[in-house]
Amino acid sequence: MVLKNRKVAVLITIVVAVLATLFGVNRSLARLSRSIERMFYDGVYLESEKYTQPSLDSQIAKHTDATLGLATILTNYSGLHDDAEFVIALRRELLDAESIGDKSLAFWTMSRYVNSLVQATAEVGLSARDSDAVSQYSSTINGAEAFIRGAAYNQAVSKQWNEQSSIARAIGLLLPVREPEMF
Repeated sequence: MVLKNRKVAVLITIVVAVLATLFGVNRSLARLSRSIERMFYDGVYLESEKYTQPSLDSQIAKHTDATLGLATILTNYSGLHDDAEFVIALRRELLDAESIGDKSLAFWTMSRYVNSLVQATAEVGLSARDSDAVSQYSSTINGAEAFIRGAAYNQAVSKQWNEQSSIARAIGLLLPVREPEMF
């Protein structure tokens, strides 16, 4: 029988041990990646301040809700109708984005257009009621955007992922693991 040969038995044992190690490291890195990305949806715990920062996902929801309200009002103004409709379409793209990287790209693209749209309202005669609503929506949008710019999520992703030993990440290259995405 083949296993009676000591060299073959040692070789098989080594191969099984290496494969088990690779598989185990791969599973650990995948689990770490998922737990890091959960912070996008659940918030980042700030050890120094002893609280969990609100999630980026919740701030994006505030932003997109306010964007829809703003754009809906502005579709009633002929000079802003097309741009407002475009912003609504960009909002839909953001809501349909599946990965964090795709959400980031869609968010910042939409955000640029929303800011341009708000600036364009100065050139259109808004009613007093619509002007107040636009002001409130703009305040919500600016607050969510400021929070997102200063959120701890990206720093947490970098810190936790980089804390993994270089050996574990090198082994992970053999069996690719999707790294957590930055926003």
